[in-house]
Amino acid sequence: MKLKILKLLMAMALVLYLPMAIASERDEWRKLSADQQKVLQRFADKWPSLPDKKKATLIKGADRWLGMSPEQKEQAKERFNKWEQLTPEQKKNLREKFRKFQSLPPEKKHQMRERAKWLRNLPPARKRELRQRWRNNHSKR
Repeated sequence: MKLKILKLLMAMALVLYLPMAIASERDEWRKLSADQQKVLQRFADKWPSLPDKKKATLIKGADRWLGMSPEQKEQAKERFNKWEQLTPEQKKNLREKFRKFQSLPPEKKHQMRERAKWLRNLPPARKRELRQRWRNNHSKR
């Protein structure tokens, strides 16, 4: 008898709690600003089921997006489109390179960023020349 009562109480608690939980999940989305909701619209339907860590990452990204200039937004769109064109293997390799970079000491990161900046500013012909020289040197290994 006690078991039946316990099961009945648990079922009643579930029936009473479920609508509150659903409402709470909807409130989570409503707590976002209108601008954040607009940026994150493609996640609206699945927002309640996303892990909290993913939600925090998305909100941070939305806030970054909202703080960008039109030029920065255009550059970000281009990078996103390039990312979408990559194969899963290429994405995996880039993620691994990023993890390795993140593990470097700050001074080494700075050095690499400065070197990349220098390379970006080279004339196209000089870039091709250096790229070819690098390939020649590394293909022999």
